[in-house]
Amino acid sequence: MNENDLREAMRSTLVITPEPPPMDSAAAVTAGRRAVRRRMTLAGAGAATVLVALGVAAAGPGLRLVPGGSPWAGPGPTPTIPAPADTKPSWPIDGDGKPQEDATARSGERYEQGRRVLDGILAVVPDGYTTPTGDAGDGIPLRDHQAAVEGDGSWGYLASAAVARDKGTGRLLVEVHTADNTLAKEPCALARQFWGMGGTCEETKVGAARIGVVVAPGSDSRLDQWAAYRYPDGIVVFVAQARTATNADSGMKPLAELPLTVPQLAALAADPRFHLE
Repeated sequence: MNENDLREAMRSTLVITPEPPPMDSAAAVTAGRRAVRRRMTLAGAGAATVLVALGVAAAGPGLRLVPGGSPWAGPGPTPTIPAPADTKPSWPIDGDGKPQEDATARSGERYEQGRRVLDGILAVVPDGYTTPTGDAGDGIPLRDHQAAVEGDGSWGYLASAAVARDKGTGRLLVEVHTADNTLAKEPCALARQFWGMGGTCEETKVGAARIGVVVAPGSDSRLDQWAAYRYPDGIVVFVAQARTATNADSGMKPLAELPLTVPQLAALAADPRFHLE
């Protein structure tokens, strides 16, 4: 089974998969990209990214932007109203006034929140880096965004954008969870919970905000570093970075160094632009 087949399988098992399985670095920001690409094709334009990243790839770093086995930090999306076996699941109303086809919003306010996350990423790319568009050599979009309802009724917004410098291309990814999520409250526990990746975590402060920052991944290397912050109102923000933009077989050279310092990564986790309901 190749990566695209895996992403399709994750989508088809949306309702029955309670926890996301481990994914390789590519599947992590690319599942979400597959989802968005599918929508573009139906519209006549023509896979999901991340995830952002990050399934990102959804952490591609995987955007679990896709339901089922995607890498959301939170519980997998399920129908908002349990449905009998002989009827279709009941999903939230989309922007067109009709029920969503699945957990993913394709229009309306939730969809626009996902777009705002992507806009926020593009606005904080460090000087000296460019933000390429289009697809990677493996067909994965270089930037993407998505919004999906989760199993606990909360919403997750995930976006990923490639960043390039000196012929190398990496990525930045942000994942936001609305206030009614069931994620961990302690900073480092929250950071290690992101896509179940664990890692070496350090707690730091940005003003009065306590931020958990994984400065080095464990055995799971879908991402290189990420920060996590839970606002007092319960909204959770993850900000991640990776030296690679997508799959190893895309032909894209990785960045020589990460675009953000650890203090910058932590500050972005508490940046108000990502505090989205």
